[in-house]
Amino acid sequence: MPVVTYRYKRLKGLRVPIITLAIWYEGRWHLVEAYVDSGATYSVFTAQVADRLGLAYRSGRRTYVQVGDGSFIPVYLHDLEIQVGKHRLMAPLGFSDRLGVRFNLLGRTGIFSHFKVCFDERAFVVTFLPYGDAG
Repeated sequence: MPVVTYRYKRLKGLRVPIITLAIWYEGRWHLVEAYVDSGATYSVFTAQVADRLGLAYRSGRRTYVQVGDGSFIPVYLHDLEIQVGKHRLMAPLGFSDRLGVRFNLLGRTGIFSHFKVCFDERAFVVTFLPYGDAG
């Protein structure tokens, strides 16, 4: 399958690698945006996203992740199917009501093992090359 390319989006006057992906839950795809964060171990979405999906997120596997100020927040992991471009895969997605930023994070676990992810700061694009195509 071909490479998937996303143009950076504007956030408070800056161009940032925010992409639109889809999460499969309760028999349908839900579009969400997430900041592609190579420094994040897990993908973490806000509790509002879980509410929109109809997901009782606190029923997931609880773990704690460290955030930018050094504190730890509870994150509840659920194995869900996601779609990046035309590529579908299962990944652990975390949900938290304590994320502390206004955007969701797409982290490495379950995502970066399927794709070679490249941030092109000159062209303001992030690309996802499936490893099956990486040769």
